[in-house]
Amino acid sequence: MSNPLHPTKIAPRQPATGEALVQHFERSPVGLILFGPDRSIVAANPATLELTGLSSAILHGAKLHRFLAAEAPERLEARIFDEVDETGRWMEQMDVRTSIADASPVMMSITLVGRAEHPAAVRYVGTIIELGQQRWIENESSRRAAELAALSALTVATGSSHDPAAMLRAAAQVIVEGLEVDACWIHRYEESGRKELALAGASSYLHPTLHLSPRMKPDAVNPGVLRAIETREQVITSELLDRSIATLVHAPLLAAGDVVGVVSILSVEGEKLATHNSELLRAVSYQLGTAIQNIRLLEAITEHQAQLEAKNEELEHLVEELRVADRLKSEFLATTSHELRTPLNSIIGFMSLVLDGVCKNEAEQQELLEHALRSAKHLLELINNVLDLARIEAGRVPFDIRDVPLQRLLREVGDTLEVQARDKDLEFWISPGPADIQVRVDEVRLRQVLMNVVGNALKFTSRGHVAIAVDTPVGAPFVEITVEDTGVGIDPERRERLFKKFSQADASTTRRFGGSGLGLVIVRELLEGMGGAIRIESEGEGKGMTATITVPRSGMTDEDSPSATAG
Repeated sequence: MSNPLHPTKIAPRQPATGEALVQHFERSPVGLILFGPDRSIVAANPATLELTGLSSAILHGAKLHRFLAAEAPERLEARIFDEVDETGRWMEQMDVRTSIADASPVMMSITLVGRAEHPAAVRYVGTIIELGQQRWIENESSRRAAELAALSALTVATGSSHDPAAMLRAAAQVIVEGLEVDACWIHRYEESGRKELALAGASSYLHPTLHLSPRMKPDAVNPGVLRAIETREQVITSELLDRSIATLVHAPLLAAGDVVGVVSILSVEGEKLATHNSELLRAVSYQLGTAIQNIRLLEAITEHQAQLEAKNEELEHLVEELRVADRLKSEFLATTSHELRTPLNSIIGFMSLVLDGVCKNEAEQQELLEHALRSAKHLLELINNVLDLARIEAGRVPFDIRDVPLQRLLREVGDTLEVQARDKDLEFWISPGPADIQVRVDEVRLRQVLMNVVGNALKFTSRGHVAIAVDTPVGAPFVEITVEDTGVGIDPERRERLFKKFSQADASTTRRFGGSGLGLVIVRELLEGMGGAIRIESEGEGKGMTATITVPRSGMTDEDSPSATAG
């Protein structure tokens, strides 16, 4: 009995030609299958056996549909052979099932070669060309093209924005989309100590709760990141995410030989990420490292520009202050020279009248001398103010700090200034507080402060009252002395000018009421030198003013100084 798996047994009519056909059948690099009239396999060459992984014993007598990887293989087989019987040939790309149940893509063709009246003869010849390698090449080419496109898009993303945060967010999104992964996090070193990595860009298809820390240290808590930085190589780890094993790759970001950060790429389909060429990830990390280095340069330039702008603004502000100070000093000198001349002229005038003997009697002469004396005292006050300010600016004002009975000091000041209040027909009263209250100050300087503040209140009040009150909060380390008047007042926006050197809230006020405009400046400097403070309150012009003087209470410590809380 002949063996149909050996075509040499198919009684060739011409031995020489038959032998050549057998050699071609055996050595052909493509698969060849011979089918009988009943459409079963008669023989298959070695290329077919290698392609399918099946033995000749299994193939002999089998039907084609057994090896077709299709949903309805029997119907497909019938359609194929019906078409061959009708047209003489059939060819189509399809998948055949191998011995390990894999589907292998092939190009198959079947040709009609025999006649139906010879049941033992070969009726059909099938040709099989494997397409798996070709598909792999095509898929690999497509993947490479996609990766090159991703690198190109990454180049554009890392160079198209002057906003570092937007730049790295766009880069992370390009990596996720271009490499077909599930998440990408870009961390960079912060310049302060380079001990901690800060999240600079991220893109993810994962649930928002699944993410890397926005700030992390490369240590034992983050071993993959630490190893990537120490070895400067890619580190692959596995993570359990929602009952799935994901692959996480950490790659160091290098720029000019320095590690500037880490990129972490995650794929739930770990094999997909593992198949990516390490050179591709190295190119990605290099691209990102260069981008971060450029960002650092941009940030340094921006910071330097901001510092220069701040310095320029500071210089412009300083120049403006110098201009204002120069103008104020000029105005001060003009005002002070006028204020000095006025009492001096009065003194000269009154003394000239006395010396020229124009007085009719001794009483008139006495009156002129009293006018001259008041003018001289006013002149001395102006000169003392100027000298006091000069000593304060030079830091040569000595303070003799000791415990001083406040009630006595207020009574002395009130007795001195009561005459001035009476001359202007003003109500003038003092509520000195408890008799045993003592303050820790320089008595001479505090008297000077009170004389100035109360004197100003009397000077700038034409009608109404001037009242002095003392407040001693229980347990407080300070005492508050308030001086309230119903005088000219001041607008809130001009209040601060009262404490600026050579500055007056309103030059017209000085012209109306006299004075150098230095009084409150000296008052504040003296109070601060004693650990005290002063604040001025007024609801506006014509609504009076309240000055609150804060001084240390006897027994307080330096830490309790009211100068830190008042003013």
